[in-house]
Amino acid sequence: MNDLSRIDWNLLPALDALLTEKSVSRAARRTGVTQPAMSNALKRLRRHFRDELMVRSGNAYQLTPVGERLAPLTSELVRSTVDITSSVASFDPRSSSRRFTIAATEAMQTTLVPAVLTATASAAPGTSVTLVAPFVEPFRTFDDVLAGTDGWLAPSEMLPGRNHTGQWWDEWVCVVSDDHPTVGDHLTLDDVDRLAWVVPTIRGTPIDHVGVFAAHGLDPHVAVYTEGFVSVPFLVGGTERVGIVQGAVANRLAPAAGVRAIPCPWPTQPLRVTFWWDQRWASDPAHTWFRDLVEATMLAHRVAPAG
Repeated sequence: MNDLSRIDWNLLPALDALLTEKSVSRAARRTGVTQPAMSNALKRLRRHFRDELMVRSGNAYQLTPVGERLAPLTSELVRSTVDITSSVASFDPRSSSRRFTIAATEAMQTTLVPAVLTATASAAPGTSVTLVAPFVEPFRTFDDVLAGTDGWLAPSEMLPGRNHTGQWWDEWVCVVSDDHPTVGDHLTLDDVDRLAWVVPTIRGTPIDHVGVFAAHGLDPHVAVYTEGFVSVPFLVGGTERVGIVQGAVANRLAPAAGVRAIPCPWPTQPLRVTFWWDQRWASDPAHTWFRDLVEATMLAHRVAPAG
């Protein structure tokens, strides 16, 4: 009915109550408004539909033919609205089939994300998680990453002023082969200068630690640039090269790659990761639940210093 599709939706509860109760006073009690307010709503509804909707018959009201046709339609619309409101006002992880999308580098997917997946599967077994890489198409900007995902696991300084949840700590470490012939338990600046390096990059840009070489007057040979972090231990193992990588990655992959983690011979800033998310998720109950889960997982899986 076209007239119903164009109605002021704020009047729907009043219309449903009036057509169900066939009484202004009972409709007012049902919706929790005053009787004058319900009488005013009835006047507006009569003007909208150009019909009385209900007419007095003795001491009671009867619905007009238009009112009779509107009654079941209105009741169904109100029920649907309540169902929709209920569905977004609460979230039951045990019965949900929600899919969450996380942007994370392969380093995060190797270290922190498995713990997030375990926690999610345990608390919400019907949900699923999609992992996407943040520095490839279709993401051209940081805003694209946030707009296209439920959140991004990235350094705490990456998106100042944006919404974020939780903090996970790690550190940068150097890695050398288990059987490196000249490097023991410590790496010296002389070692840095004479050894060939494996340096990770992001979109072709070496990580900031390369600048540390120049700051110490060093100009070591970078033998390998690699896009990402997970491959670094494997490009170092079995060689005399040295690499730099996150402590959690080193701890996770060292046995398989045949490397060991040792402190870098210069002060390194702690690596702090947080879960960045877009403002549109602020009031979403499922996302709120997921943010809390990610935060708790970050707290439980902070990495002990390597080396």
